[in-house]
Amino acid sequence: MNKSLLFLLLLIFSCSTTAFAQTSEEEAQDDLDYYNNSTTSDYSGDRSGKLWYGTGAILGFNSNTVQSNFVLGLTPIVGYKLNNWLSVGPRAGITYNRIRFASFNSAPDEKYSFIEWSAGPFARALVYRGIFVHAEYSVTSEATGIDQNTNEVVKSTRFTPFLGAGLQQGGGIGATGFEVLILFRLSQAELIGDRPFEIRTGINYNF
Repeated sequence: MNKSLLFLLLLIFSCSTTAFAQTSEEEAQDDLDYYNNSTTSDYSGDRSGKLWYGTGAILGFNSNTVQSNFVLGLTPIVGYKLNNWLSVGPRAGITYNRIRFASFNSAPDEKYSFIEWSAGPFARALVYRGIFVHAEYSVTSEATGIDQNTNEVVKSTRFTPFLGAGLQQGGGIGATGFEVLILFRLSQAELIGDRPFEIRTGINYNF
């Protein structure tokens, strides 16, 4: 009788252990599948996160007794996430400029309207939370003066590398965020108005 009872207890214990082991293994597999699926979904397809978009706005006006200047523009950017910290893509910018030079005699004021643009590739790497490093190579077409013979705006095309860092507030997958960054010019200044750095602000989506 004692041997039969002991055998029955051992059988029950063995079955319980086997069932527990199978349950634990299934739970671990479910956790692994969930992690893999969530990681893949974050970076598979446009909707879930591989592409992100952004833009900055340019609006400026200044005036004095000699001249006035109005500037309006946009700087769109599209990024492709290679992984969860590195993005590459194109960036562009276009601005409309209107300048007026006052005349101090009977002649009418001189007015000029022209378009400036920039474009080029960029790379951006998230370093820690909202902090990122940004590098780009920009091709720029901009006004450099007025031709006195033809009275037309003179433009030049330049190639400028930039390197800097920025800070992201908000944003993330499926959300809109705000960013500010400072970029340092890596080439020599060519014109009087060239600054050693640029400060940019803008919004982005899905970054």
